[in-house]
Amino acid sequence: MVLPTADFWGHNGRVGVITQGDWTNRLILVYPDTAKTWAFVASSSHGEGDLDFYPLNDQAADEVITELGIVWLARSAEEERLEDRVFGLREHLSDDNSIRGMLREGLKKLFGRA
Repeated sequence: MVLPTADFWGHNGRVGVITQGDWTNRLILVYPDTAKTWAFVASSSHGEGDLDFYPLNDQAADEVITELGIVWLARSAEEERLEDRVFGLREHLSDDNSIRGMLREGLKKLFGRA
């Protein structure tokens, strides 16, 4: 598999369903973090702590997408609501949607410079 183009991801990633492995039937949010780095965040079940966050390079991201058998949800208002309810991360993603960018935006808000 080859990672889809930037048009597929947009600036705030995609939500998919994991179809293979230990996390089958869980949702996953995948978004471009920085140049050639991808962030993977899997949903957790009730009573379970947050699952790990995985920043991966292009090759590793491609392998994980294939290994997990991710089926992408179509972009829609329903998909947006689902992301907000399960992950709530898109609201924090800006044009600079890297972790560094998110931290920078958070610090600006914290110190009243937003």
